[in-house]
Amino acid sequence: MVIQIELDNINDAEKGYLIGLFVGDGYLYHDRWGHYKINFYLNPKKDKDIAKFITKLLDRIGVSPYTMHHKGCLILRINSKKLFLYIKEKVDKIFIEKKDFLIGFISGLIDSDGSVSKGDIVISNINKNLLEKIHIFCGSLGIYSKIWKQNVKCRENVFVIWRLRISSKFKYEKQYSQKINRIYAGKAIHHSEHISKSG
Repeated sequence: MVIQIELDNINDAEKGYLIGLFVGDGYLYHDRWGHYKINFYLNPKKDKDIAKFITKLLDRIGVSPYTMHHKGCLILRINSKKLFLYIKEKVDKIFIEKKDFLIGFISGLIDSDGSVSKGDIVISNINKNLLEKIHIFCGSLGIYSKIWKQNVKCRENVFVIWRLRISSKFKYEKQYSQKINRIYAGKAIHHSEHISKSG
């Protein structure tokens, strides 16, 4: 059975969130039998709110993720060729999108590759170019951000990780980050409630 999805049922910021979460914690898989799979990998203890939020988003576009646990990860799996192709196309065209999409994208990336504390939002990624583009976009909004490099040792190997610190001023944008909401509940301009009131 072909699953029909309705991407128009979510707004641009929500689409951006979906792509941001995928870029940080997602994986696409296509096998020779014609199966198109999208996986999201989350922390089963810390990311229950993120799992709930992304599940409601997916439900609104017409897909229900299959939930499983493997090696300490909570995996949300979606079987959908149309969503697979949409994500594959969007990850190459993120920064030609409009403001709302990009704010949503950063929100999703914060929830996948970020940490949030009082006065501090940090995204960690191996892709310096990605963080530089976010840095430029934040500057266009008047939001301070800074990139730096950190060498991380794992056993006998040393890896380069890039960090992007974003001013907590970002919380006043129309964002969807669940991690921001955990810290700044009641203070941030948060739009997750739109999910439960739609459809």
